[in-house]
Amino acid sequence: MLADHLRTLIDYHGWATERMLEACSVITEGDYRRDLGLFFHGIHGTLNHLLTAERLWHARLKGTQPPTNTLETKIEADRDVLARALREQCRYWKAATVSLNDADTQRTIAFTNDCGQLLQLSVAELIFHVVNHGTHHRGQLSAALNGLGEPMPELDFYYYRLAP
Repeated sequence: MLADHLRTLIDYHGWATERMLEACSVITEGDYRRDLGLFFHGIHGTLNHLLTAERLWHARLKGTQPPTNTLETKIEADRDVLARALREQCRYWKAATVSLNDADTQRTIAFTNDCGQLLQLSVAELIFHVVNHGTHHRGQLSAALNGLGEPMPELDFYYYRLAP
């Protein structure tokens, strides 16, 4: 049951990411790159951070060396390549959860965070964190779009459930 719920959350995460990427795709280059007062400055910086963080968490889930242990790493300067990489990362999450069973969700993952602390999360907690983290930053992006006078996509889970 929990594994099914996690798969639903990952599906939602991919759906919401796609909607946000579509909304950001129409932003002018100047506005896309401009510092809008977000934690990672602007739209591109926030999307880059999402990719950096998701790659880090995905490596932890797989038990491999993360590509970086800092969330400030600039991965991709090209906005179209960055959008494709975020879409690909969503596909990786889907593949990583497709065969999960409830016992798998309780497996403990130990890792060292960017402050050097040794921490542990269950697979379920890691996936919850990834989805919640994405929701947090998509909310910032929605506010940025609103500030630019652009339409904001509906991203609530409710709308995902209503989607065809």
